[in-house]
Amino acid sequence: MLSPTYIPNLDAILHGGLMQGSSMLIAGPTGSGRTLTCLQSLFTAAKAGEKCIYITVLSEPPDKLLHIAQNYSFFDDGPLKCGKLKFLELDREILTKGDYAILKYFHTLAHDNPNRVVIDPATVLLCISPSFEDGRELLPLEKRAFFVNLFRAFAASDTLLMMTGDLTGSEINTSILSHLSDVVIELGNHDKNDHDEQRYIRVIKSRGKDFVAGKHDLKISLDGATISSRGPP
Repeated sequence: MLSPTYIPNLDAILHGGLMQGSSMLIAGPTGSGRTLTCLQSLFTAAKAGEKCIYITVLSEPPDKLLHIAQNYSFFDDGPLKCGKLKFLELDREILTKGDYAILKYFHTLAHDNPNRVVIDPATVLLCISPSFEDGRELLPLEKRAFFVNLFRAFAASDTLLMMTGDLTGSEINTSILSHLSDVVIELGNHDKNDHDEQRYIRVIKSRGKDFVAGKHDLKISLDGATISSRGPP
């Protein structure tokens, strides 16, 4: 079953939206609109009746994110009051306990069967350590196993997993997160002489589904993110 992104025109670019139970990485530099896009998606999904969770990881605390979200037209405190939308923080204590403790945290959330979950930013999890060892990061194979288990936990509960990543250029292509995610989206800025509109959004990968390729104009206003598709190349 396809789920809408709730970002104007992105569903058309993705030929109908995202598969429920799939994973999506939204990558780009600082200020590209990654967090705003996720906030817009979750607020709108929650207003439509979905159970949504926004998890921050060593980033803006939930109260600050909510303060930011109040500036946009998609904000609605109704889902917050009724529990359809929750903002949580993966705190330092759990992170310092390593991979096993972090996976246990996410498995507990997945067992509650949310419809949509955001991890912002997921790239912080690339730097975690083994739970029962000190002084080193996970080895590449261990990192891959960690994220495979993380993705499987949410896929088993049919949860749409959305992640942000502070990745640009070749980093996107080589990241474990990109390799394992079902959908990879890049946010960025056009070259100054490329087009009048500075921001763009580009689908790099959509596993098992076609999409409209190329860079599509992205505008950010107090109504959130909107996309102007240029159509097939």
